[in-house]
Amino acid sequence: MSESAAAALADRVARLERAHRRLQRCGAALLLCVGAVALIAAGGDGMLEGRSLKLVDADGKTRIIATPASGLSFLDDSGKVRAILGVDADGPGLVLYGEASRAVLNLNRDGPALAFTGTDGALRAILALVKDGPGLVLFDAAQRARVQLTVRGDSGTAAVLDAHGTTIWQAPARPR
Repeated sequence: MSESAAAALADRVARLERAHRRLQRCGAALLLCVGAVALIAAGGDGMLEGRSLKLVDADGKTRIIATPASGLSFLDDSGKVRAILGVDADGPGLVLYGEASRAVLNLNRDGPALAFTGTDGALRAILALVKDGPGLVLFDAAQRARVQLTVRGDSGTAAVLDAHGTTIWQAPARPR
């Protein structure tokens, strides 16, 4: 490559770099203007109002969706909902989604409850605190209660049930 060709190439690269820097500054100024317009449009109190809000990551993928109806939904890289935090007429709740199961924590008038589901959304366990006391119920694959642990007053009970809901074992033993 001749000296004149190298100088021309260096000059061209320098002009492209200056143009790129100008473009970056214009882009930053445009973002600041859009942000300022949004804040001005929000009113003097700095509040933004709308029916939904969608937050995206650096790659443009939706990661958080906020709506009054469903609360806050958190999405993974593939766009699948992995967590929902919300409030309904009964109280606040949190749902965590795995690949084939989920955990649901809610608080309502009766008290807090934590439920676990297995594949196909089948209920597998509930741990709850109600006005009578705490309880744990374990369910089989057909969602039938099979084990119950409860505390009422000063005593606790444990029971194992058959597929028809009949107690087949209990401690302390039932009085005869």
